[in-house]
Amino acid sequence: MMQSGETVQRVQSILQRSGVTAADVSAGRGNQRLLECSHRGGEIVADATLFLTASLTKPIVSLLAVQLAAEGYFSLNEPVRSFLPEFRRGPLRRITLRHLLTHTSGLPDMLPENEELRTRHATVREFAERTALQLPAFAPAEDCSYCSMGFAVLQQVLEPLLGRSLPEVLSERLFEPLQMRETSLGIREEQSDWWSRAVACELPPGQSPDSDWNWNSRYWRSLGAPWGGLTSTATDLSRLLSCLLADGVLESGERVLSSAAVQTATQNQTQHFHGLPVLHRQFRPWGLGWRFNWPDHAGCFSDFLPTNVWGHWGATGTLMWADPETASWCVILTNQPWEVSQQTILRVSNSVAAALRAEGGA
Repeated sequence: MMQSGETVQRVQSILQRSGVTAADVSAGRGNQRLLECSHRGGEIVADATLFLTASLTKPIVSLLAVQLAAEGYFSLNEPVRSFLPEFRRGPLRRITLRHLLTHTSGLPDMLPENEELRTRHATVREFAERTALQLPAFAPAEDCSYCSMGFAVLQQVLEPLLGRSLPEVLSERLFEPLQMRETSLGIREEQSDWWSRAVACELPPGQSPDSDWNWNSRYWRSLGAPWGGLTSTATDLSRLLSCLLADGVLESGERVLSSAAVQTATQNQTQHFHGLPVLHRQFRPWGLGWRFNWPDHAGCFSDFLPTNVWGHWGATGTLMWADPETASWCVILTNQPWEVSQQTILRVSNSVAAALRAEGGA
């Protein structure tokens, strides 16, 4: 088995040689966990196990949205203006829910006043309201540009339909059935013990440790930003990936997500936008919230995975992916910004991917 083989030693060696001070890795096939590694260094507390996963949040929020579409709450091609009056003006009128989920809306990734909003501890609703004041950079589905603010808008669509907060619904519909007991969109007031178990992030340029809005602040960790506020563990996220590879069904036989929702979310959706440049339709495809492996791109998941593997990166130094050909998966969580930890994460991912595909006969 992988757990007793060279792969674990290789991964541990990569992590120990790196400048990463905290990392957890989990990988396996189906419901079988074949590899688990944990690395702690510097002043990181040994029992700090909860990682801020950053943009790994987006595909998880997207799963809920696609499931709701499968239940008839809306169709993905409905314009956002049907739900939010502020989107009835000019170039915003054509933006649909599908555009939000595929990063083809033309809305900004981050707002020009992003730091100002965080400094005054703005709510997610305020981020969405400011987004509605922006002019899209391009007409919907005529280009593809990574867009965090589309998820702030999406939350404003979902919550009135559900009658509850997005973090509550995610917990009830996904995290509780999957026994993801250490996963939450934002650290809630009643989770007071989570603060001592939260792994501190190394901060990227532009985030001062003296600010009260950086990645480690109570404001940011509790905000529950739908584009990057998920707190979780490698073990919890592996449960999610295992369930998705099993078409939304748990090992017990309980169905958590509809087969239609899982299959649709993890299929190439940008291929259907004929106005998109061929680069995005064929070589940089997106599912609904999920991205595919782009071998010649800096954000490649691994050099040893095919292009139909889906997953996501996170700015705090995180990566998760699932390989439908071999039913294998991998979660890598670190506390070092992506720009610094990327090569370490890719080396770990390469070692895991090569070993899993070799064992799977792929």
